Amino acid sequence: MPRSWGRLAITAVRQAVAHAEDALVRSEPSDERPLWLNAFYDQAELENLALAGYLALGDYEVAEGHTHRSLAVLRPGMRRTRSITTARLAKAQLGQGDLEEAVATAMSIPIEPTGVHPRINSMLQDFGSTLRIAAPSSDPANAWNQYAHDSLRKHL
Repeated sequence: MPRSWGRLAITAVRQAVAHAEDALVRSEPSDERPLWLNAFYDQAELENLALAGYLALGDYEVAEGHTHRSLAVLRPGMRRTRSITTARLAKAQLGQGDLEEAVATAMSIPIEPTGVHPRINSMLQDFGSTLRIAAPSSDPANAWNQYAHDSLRKHL
């Protein structure tokens, strides 16, 4: 990616996140909104969207910060979103070279009682592929491969 394109993308993500944060702050909680809007779009979702943007840019440190903020305010009933956010956290940690922490984070995603959602499955497969490329014969990669073989495959 050309340097100018990289700076433009970073600026665009920062501006989009700032505009969304401003809109969320200016919104009136008492205003009537559709049920679906209230069910999903809150500070946790905003942090998750920012996380996705910074992951796409490869800014893993900033992405990790948004991950932690999202998880801190995510409502307890949002289990699938929590798993998706946790998978993104593992990707951010892996992108920073924190292999052991990334594997532990990915392994913390609940598999039971219903198995892994297809979207999360895809994210975990991508995580495993990236880990195998980054550190193919490392202890964390071996631990992940064993975990994926023993735990994930029987639920997918």
